[in-house]
Amino acid sequence: MQLQYDIDKKAIGERLRSVRVNKGLTQEQLSEEIGVTSKYLSKVENGAAAPSLQFILRFAEVTGSDPGFLLKGPDSGKGGAGSSFSESGGGYEEAFGRTAGKRSGRSAAGMKICEEITEKIMDVLEKNGIL
Repeated sequence: MQLQYDIDKKAIGERLRSVRVNKGLTQEQLSEEIGVTSKYLSKVENGAAAPSLQFILRFAEVTGSDPGFLLKGPDSGKGGAGSSFSESGGGYEEAFGRTAGKRSGRSAAGMKICEEITEKIMDVLEKNGIL
């Protein structure tokens, strides 16, 4: 069963491309850093493929950008393309409770992200008649 969900792939792709270009990275350079093919990155940037959450988080980590901005745009409450994830919420490690490569308790930023993800999952499940 495939779940249906609302996502503006085109707008997300445009924000991803804008951040990549502003960082002076080619698709080849960034895709290698993220661990995806340049073809996949191109599809995401052009709105032909929906990025996974893991992709968005890795993109944010590599580029120093805010995943909220990448997904929602400037209305995400954390700043625009110029704001870095580390400036806006402590970075990937803090958000997911990682210190020196070891897992610890989740930070406030990590909890907020988890709550937002859970809320989105619940919406998708309800829209698909699973709940």
